[in-house]
Amino acid sequence: MQPLLEVKELSTSFFTEHGELRVVDRVSFSIAPGRLMGLVGESGSGKTVTALSIMRLLPERARVVGGKVIFEGRDLCALREDEMRRMRGAKIAMIFQEPMTSLNPVFTIGSQIAEAVRLHQKTSRAEARNRAIEMLRVVKIADPERRVDDYPHQLSGGMRQRVMIAMALSCRPKLLIADEPTTALDVTIQSQILDLIRELQQQFDLAVLLVTHDLGIVAEYADDVTILYSSRVMEQAGAGELFAAPLNPYTRGLLQSIPGAGGLHHRRLQAIPGTIPNPADPPPGCRFNPRCPIAIAECSRVEPPLEAKRPNHYVACIRV
Repeated sequence: MQPLLEVKELSTSFFTEHGELRVVDRVSFSIAPGRLMGLVGESGSGKTVTALSIMRLLPERARVVGGKVIFEGRDLCALREDEMRRMRGAKIAMIFQEPMTSLNPVFTIGSQIAEAVRLHQKTSRAEARNRAIEMLRVVKIADPERRVDDYPHQLSGGMRQRVMIAMALSCRPKLLIADEPTTALDVTIQSQILDLIRELQQQFDLAVLLVTHDLGIVAEYADDVTILYSSRVMEQAGAGELFAAPLNPYTRGLLQSIPGAGGLHHRRLQAIPGTIPNPADPPPGCRFNPRCPIAIAECSRVEPPLEAKRPNHYVACIRV
Protein backbone atom coordinates (compact mmCIF):
# COMPACT_ATOMS: atom_id res chain seq x y z
CA MET A 1 0.00 0.00 0.00
CA GLN A 2 1.26 3.47 -0.93
CA PRO A 3 2.15 5.45 2.22
CA LEU A 4 0.22 8.61 2.99
CA LEU A 5 3.14 10.09 4.95
CA GLU A 6 6.83 9.41 4.39
CA VAL A 7 9.39 10.93 6.74
CA LYS A 8 12.81 10.61 5.11
CA GLU A 9 16.05 11.30 7.00
CA LEU A 10 14.38 14.11 8.98
CA SER A 11 16.80 16.19 11.07
CA THR A 12 15.81 19.06 13.35
CA SER A 13 18.07 21.25 15.48
CA PHE A 14 17.70 23.88 18.18
CA PHE A 15 20.06 26.83 17.83
CA THR A 16 21.10 28.21 21.21
CA GLU A 17 23.81 30.47 22.59
CA HIS A 18 25.84 27.27 23.16
CA GLY A 19 25.54 26.16 19.53
CA GLU A 20 23.44 23.71 17.53
CA LEU A 21 21.64 20.89 19.34
CA ARG A 22 20.47 18.09 17.06
CA VAL A 23 17.27 16.77 18.65
CA VAL A 24 15.96 14.76 15.66
CA ASP A 25 18.67 12.97 13.73
CA ARG A 26 17.89 11.35 10.35
CA VAL A 27 14.57 9.89 11.44
CA SER A 28 12.66 7.91 8.81
CA PHE A 29 9.29 6.15 8.89
CA SER A 30 6.09 5.95 6.86
CA ILE A 31 2.37 5.61 7.60
CA ALA A 32 -0.20 4.12 5.23
CA PRO A 33 -3.87 5.20 5.14
CA GLY A 34 -5.88 3.54 7.89
CA ARG A 35 -2.78 2.54 9.92
CA LEU A 36 -1.79 3.63 13.41
CA MET A 37 1.95 4.15 13.97
CA GLY A 38 3.24 4.31 17.54
CA LEU A 39 6.26 6.60 17.98
CA VAL A 40 7.83 5.50 21.25
CA GLY A 41 10.75 6.56 23.42
CA GLU A 42 11.85 8.01 26.74
CA SER A 43 11.36 11.69 27.53
CA GLY A 44 13.96 13.65 25.57
CA SER A 45 14.20 11.15 22.72
CA GLY A 46 12.79 13.59 20.13
CA LYS A 47 9.22 12.27 19.74
CA THR A 48 7.36 15.56 20.15
CA VAL A 49 9.87 17.54 18.11
CA THR A 50 9.45 15.00 15.29
CA ALA A 51 5.68 15.58 15.36
CA LEU A 52 6.09 19.36 15.46
CA SER A 53 8.55 19.17 12.57
CA ILE A 54 5.97 17.37 10.45
CA MET A 55 3.41 20.08 11.27
CA ARG A 56 6.00 22.88 10.92
CA LEU A 57 5.03 24.21 14.33
CA LEU A 58 8.54 24.35 15.76
CA PRO A 59 9.52 27.03 18.29
CA GLU A 60 11.47 30.04 17.08
CA ARG A 61 14.93 28.66 17.84
CA ALA A 62 14.34 25.33 16.09
CA ARG A 63 14.27 24.43 12.43
CA VAL A 64 14.41 21.43 10.14
CA VAL A 65 17.98 21.15 8.85
CA GLY A 66 17.69 18.07 6.65
CA GLY A 67 15.44 15.45 5.14
CA LYS A 68 11.94 15.47 3.70
CA VAL A 69 8.37 15.04 4.91
CA ILE A 70 6.36 13.72 1.97
CA PHE A 71 2.58 13.93 2.34
CA GLU A 72 0.44 12.87 -0.62
CA GLY A 73 3.48 13.28 -2.85
CA ARG A 74 4.36 16.82 -1.68
CA ASP A 75 7.33 17.76 0.50
CA LEU A 76 5.87 19.70 3.43
CA CYS A 77 9.29 21.16 4.21
CA ALA A 78 9.33 22.89 0.81
CA LEU A 79 5.85 24.47 1.04
CA ARG A 80 5.38 28.19 1.57
CA GLU A 81 3.93 29.11 4.96
CA ASP A 82 0.52 30.02 3.48
CA GLU A 83 0.41 26.63 1.70
CA MET A 84 1.31 24.82 4.93
CA ARG A 85 -1.35 26.77 6.82
CA ARG A 86 -3.96 25.44 4.41
CA MET A 87 -2.70 21.90 5.08
CA ARG A 88 -2.98 22.14 8.87
CA GLY A 89 -6.44 21.22 10.04
CA ALA A 90 -7.74 20.42 6.56
CA LYS A 91 -5.33 17.58 5.65
CA ILE A 92 -3.23 17.05 8.79
CA ALA A 93 -4.47 17.63 12.34
CA MET A 94 -2.76 17.40 15.72
CA ILE A 95 -3.95 16.72 19.26
CA PHE A 96 -1.66 18.12 21.96
CA GLN A 97 -0.81 16.77 25.42
CA GLU A 98 -2.78 19.21 27.58
CA PRO A 99 -6.07 20.41 26.08
CA MET A 100 -6.48 23.25 28.58
CA THR A 101 -3.43 24.97 27.10
CA SER A 102 -4.70 24.43 23.54
CA LEU A 103 -8.30 25.60 24.04
CA ASN A 104 -8.94 29.34 24.36
CA PRO A 105 -10.61 29.91 27.76
CA VAL A 106 -12.62 32.97 26.62
CA PHE A 107 -14.42 31.28 23.69
CA THR A 108 -17.01 28.51 23.78
CA ILE A 109 -15.94 25.09 22.59
CA GLY A 110 -18.48 25.27 19.78
CA SER A 111 -17.08 28.54 18.44
CA GLN A 112 -13.55 27.08 18.47
CA ILE A 113 -14.58 23.97 16.52
CA ALA A 114 -16.66 26.09 14.13
CA GLU A 115 -13.73 28.44 13.52
CA ALA A 116 -11.67 25.61 12.02
CA VAL A 117 -14.58 24.56 9.81
CA ARG A 118 -15.24 28.11 8.54
CA LEU A 119 -11.53 28.72 7.91
CA HIS A 120 -10.98 25.64 5.75
CA GLN A 121 -14.40 24.96 4.23
CA LYS A 122 -15.85 28.47 3.81
CA THR A 123 -19.22 27.57 5.33
CA SER A 124 -21.79 29.88 6.95
CA ARG A 125 -21.90 30.39 10.72
CA ALA A 126 -25.00 28.23 11.01
CA GLU A 127 -23.45 25.39 8.99
CA ALA A 128 -20.23 25.57 11.02
CA ARG A 129 -22.19 25.47 14.29
CA ASN A 130 -24.13 22.43 13.08
CA ARG A 131 -20.83 20.74 12.17
CA ALA A 132 -19.51 21.51 15.67
CA ILE A 133 -22.59 19.88 17.23
CA GLU A 134 -22.22 16.90 14.90
CA MET A 135 -18.55 16.46 15.86
CA LEU A 136 -19.34 16.66 19.58
CA ARG A 137 -21.83 13.88 19.01
CA VAL A 138 -19.21 11.86 17.06
CA VAL A 139 -16.78 12.05 20.01
CA LYS A 140 -19.59 10.94 22.35
CA ILE A 141 -20.17 14.09 24.36
CA ALA A 142 -23.68 13.87 25.81
CA ASP A 143 -26.23 16.56 24.97
CA PRO A 144 -24.04 18.26 22.33
CA GLU A 145 -26.71 20.89 21.51
CA ARG A 146 -26.25 22.29 25.02
CA ARG A 147 -22.56 21.54 25.50
CA VAL A 148 -21.62 23.40 22.31
CA ASP A 149 -22.05 26.68 24.24
CA ASP A 150 -19.91 25.61 27.21
CA TYR A 151 -16.51 27.11 27.96
CA PRO A 152 -13.41 24.90 28.45
CA HIS A 153 -13.35 25.41 32.24
CA GLN A 154 -16.84 23.87 32.47
CA LEU A 155 -15.59 20.54 31.14
CA SER A 156 -13.57 17.73 32.72
CA GLY A 157 -10.14 16.82 31.42
CA GLY A 158 -11.48 13.88 29.46
CA MET A 159 -14.24 15.96 27.88
CA ARG A 160 -11.74 18.68 26.93
CA GLN A 161 -9.63 16.05 25.18
CA ARG A 162 -12.75 14.86 23.33
CA VAL A 163 -13.32 18.47 22.23
CA MET A 164 -9.74 18.59 20.91
CA ILE A 165 -10.39 15.39 18.94
CA ALA A 166 -13.64 16.86 17.60
CA MET A 167 -11.78 20.01 16.53
CA ALA A 168 -8.98 18.00 14.91
CA LEU A 169 -11.40 15.86 12.89
CA SER A 170 -13.94 18.58 12.05
CA CYS A 171 -12.49 19.08 8.54
CA ARG A 172 -12.01 15.37 7.86
CA PRO A 173 -8.19 15.31 7.72
CA LYS A 174 -6.33 12.29 6.35
CA LEU A 175 -3.59 12.25 9.02
CA LEU A 176 -4.03 12.71 12.77
CA ILE A 177 -1.00 13.28 15.01
CA ALA A 178 -1.77 12.58 18.67
CA ASP A 179 1.02 13.79 20.98
CA GLU A 180 0.70 11.99 24.33
CA PRO A 181 -3.10 12.54 24.23
CA THR A 182 -3.75 10.80 27.56
CA THR A 183 -0.89 12.12 29.72
CA ALA A 184 -3.02 14.29 32.04
CA LEU A 185 -5.92 11.82 32.34
CA ASP A 186 -6.68 9.04 34.81
CA VAL A 187 -6.43 5.43 33.65
CA THR A 188 -10.15 4.89 32.97
CA ILE A 189 -10.45 8.05 30.87
CA GLN A 190 -7.18 7.21 29.08
CA SER A 191 -8.70 3.97 27.87
CA GLN A 192 -11.88 5.72 26.71
CA ILE A 193 -9.93 8.36 24.74
CA LEU A 194 -7.68 5.77 23.08
CA ASP A 195 -10.68 3.58 22.22
CA LEU A 196 -12.32 6.65 20.70
CA ILE A 197 -9.25 7.49 18.59
CA ARG A 198 -9.07 3.89 17.34
CA GLU A 199 -12.80 3.87 16.55
CA LEU A 200 -12.64 7.17 14.67
CA GLN A 201 -9.52 6.02 12.83
CA GLN A 202 -11.42 3.06 11.46
CA GLN A 203 -14.56 5.09 10.81
CA PHE A 204 -12.77 7.80 8.79
CA ASP A 205 -9.90 5.63 7.42
CA LEU A 206 -7.42 7.90 9.18
CA ALA A 207 -3.69 7.48 9.32
CA VAL A 208 -2.63 8.12 12.92
CA LEU A 209 0.77 8.94 14.42
CA LEU A 210 0.49 8.23 18.16
CA VAL A 211 3.37 9.77 20.13
CA THR A 212 3.80 8.12 23.53
CA HIS A 213 6.28 6.75 26.06
CA ASP A 214 3.86 3.98 27.08
CA LEU A 215 4.58 0.67 25.36
CA GLY A 216 1.45 -0.80 26.93
CA ILE A 217 -0.68 1.63 24.93
CA VAL A 218 1.27 0.85 21.77
CA ALA A 219 0.89 -2.90 22.25
CA GLU A 220 -2.89 -2.56 22.43
CA TYR A 221 -3.58 0.07 19.78
CA ALA A 222 -0.73 0.38 17.24
CA ASP A 223 -0.36 -1.41 13.93
CA ASP A 224 3.30 -0.41 13.51
CA VAL A 225 5.96 0.85 15.92
CA THR A 226 9.00 3.11 15.63
CA ILE A 227 11.33 3.21 18.66
CA LEU A 228 13.34 6.41 19.17
CA TYR A 229 16.33 6.86 21.43
CA SER A 230 18.35 10.06 21.75
CA SER A 231 16.95 11.51 18.51
CA ARG A 232 17.56 8.36 16.40
CA VAL A 233 15.46 5.41 15.26
CA MET A 234 16.51 2.21 17.01
CA GLU A 235 13.91 -0.25 15.72
CA GLN A 236 10.89 -0.37 13.40
CA ALA A 237 8.44 -3.20 12.85
CA GLY A 238 4.81 -4.21 12.92
CA ALA A 239 3.51 -4.16 16.49
CA GLY A 240 2.97 -7.92 16.67
CA GLU A 241 6.45 -8.68 15.35
CA LEU A 242 8.17 -6.14 17.60
CA PHE A 243 6.52 -7.29 20.82
CA ALA A 244 6.92 -10.97 20.00
CA ALA A 245 10.58 -10.76 18.96
CA PRO A 246 12.30 -7.43 19.77
CA LEU A 247 15.84 -7.31 18.38
CA ASN A 248 17.38 -4.07 19.62
CA PRO A 249 18.77 -4.19 23.20
CA TYR A 250 17.05 -0.87 23.94
CA THR A 251 13.64 -2.20 22.89
CA ARG A 252 14.20 -5.33 24.97
CA GLY A 253 15.14 -3.15 27.93
CA LEU A 254 11.93 -1.13 27.59
CA LEU A 255 9.84 -4.29 27.45
CA GLN A 256 11.59 -5.81 30.46
CA SER A 257 10.67 -2.75 32.50
CA ILE A 258 6.91 -3.27 31.93
CA PRO A 259 4.95 -5.46 34.39
CA GLY A 260 3.59 -8.54 32.65
CA ALA A 261 5.29 -7.91 29.31
CA GLY A 262 5.51 -11.03 27.18
CA GLY A 263 3.21 -12.90 29.53
CA LEU A 264 5.82 -12.98 32.32
CA HIS A 265 3.85 -11.88 35.38
CA HIS A 266 6.12 -13.26 38.11
CA ARG A 267 9.55 -11.85 37.44
CA ARG A 268 11.61 -8.98 38.75
CA LEU A 269 11.36 -5.86 36.59
CA GLN A 270 14.59 -4.77 34.93
CA ALA A 271 15.55 -1.10 34.87
CA ILE A 272 17.76 0.36 32.15
CA PRO A 273 20.77 1.85 33.99
CA GLY A 274 21.86 5.44 33.40
CA THR A 275 20.02 8.24 31.62
CA ILE A 276 19.41 9.39 28.08
CA PRO A 277 22.47 11.36 26.83
CA ASN A 278 22.62 15.13 26.59
CA PRO A 279 22.00 16.16 22.94
CA ALA A 280 24.81 18.70 23.34
CA ASP A 281 27.30 15.91 24.05
CA PRO A 282 26.10 12.58 22.58
CA PRO A 283 28.36 9.53 22.95
CA PRO A 284 30.30 8.37 19.87
CA GLY A 285 29.05 5.41 17.90
CA CYS A 286 25.75 3.96 19.00
CA ARG A 287 23.92 6.42 21.27
CA PHE A 288 22.76 3.58 23.52
CA ASN A 289 26.16 1.94 23.99
CA PRO A 290 26.95 3.46 27.46
CA ARG A 291 23.76 1.85 28.82
CA CYS A 292 23.70 -1.30 26.69
CA PRO A 293 24.22 -4.67 28.44
CA ILE A 294 25.71 -6.30 25.32
CA ALA A 295 27.89 -3.41 24.09
CA ILE A 296 31.39 -4.16 22.81
CA ALA A 297 34.28 -1.80 22.05
CA GLU A 298 33.18 -1.43 18.42
CA CYS A 299 29.80 -0.05 19.54
CA SER A 300 31.51 3.16 20.66
CA ARG A 301 33.22 3.58 17.29
CA VAL A 302 30.58 2.54 14.74
CA GLU A 303 27.31 4.36 14.19
CA PRO A 304 24.86 1.54 13.43
CA PRO A 305 22.71 2.02 10.30
CA LEU A 306 19.02 1.16 10.34
CA GLU A 307 18.92 -2.12 8.43
CA ALA A 308 16.35 -4.81 7.64
CA LYS A 309 17.21 -7.79 9.85
CA ARG A 310 13.95 -9.58 9.02
CA PRO A 311 11.22 -8.81 6.47
CA ASN A 312 9.79 -5.38 7.38
CA HIS A 313 11.76 -5.37 10.64
CA TYR A 314 14.48 -2.71 10.81
CA VAL A 315 17.09 -2.44 13.56
CA ALA A 316 20.04 -0.13 14.26
CA CYS A 317 22.48 -2.39 16.12
CA ILE A 318 25.73 -4.06 15.04
CA ARG A 319 25.17 -6.87 17.59
CA VAL A 320 21.96 -8.10 15.94
